[in-house]
Amino acid sequence: MLGTPDLTVTDSGSVTKPGAEGAKVYASVASLADGTLRRIAANATTVPHVMSVKHSVSGSGFKQRVRSVVRFDITRLDTDPTATGGVVPTVSAYMVIDRPNQSGGFITAAHIQTLVGAVADVVVPTASLDKLLNMEA
Repeated sequence: MLGTPDLTVTDSGSVTKPGAEGAKVYASVASLADGTLRRIAANATTVPHVMSVKHSVSGSGFKQRVRSVVRFDITRLDTDPTATGGVVPTVSAYMVIDRPNQSGGFITAAHIQTLVGAVADVVVPTASLDKLLNMEA
């Protein structure tokens, strides 16, 4: 995703998220040493929607792992903090993909896609997300 000035995240593509707010354009605001920081420009001063993508490598040899994190944050700067005990309301959601850098071909892109699809199947349907938010399994 580095080098792309804008990234459009849509809920009208192959996966429709609960809430259906429509497409959002995240503009690149910073290149980090380990990834990219993006923000929706239209609401940056009131209700910032921030997206960050980071990558890290740890270990060595066959124990070396690559961790990729896609994270979204929303902060309610337009809220009176006296109504929330002095705390600015925030929420975050992120996905971590932790994979071997080399697995001798035993972990493939298809395995990773299957796992990501399984996570999406748990959080995308509204009823499933409602259960998760109600701390049900």
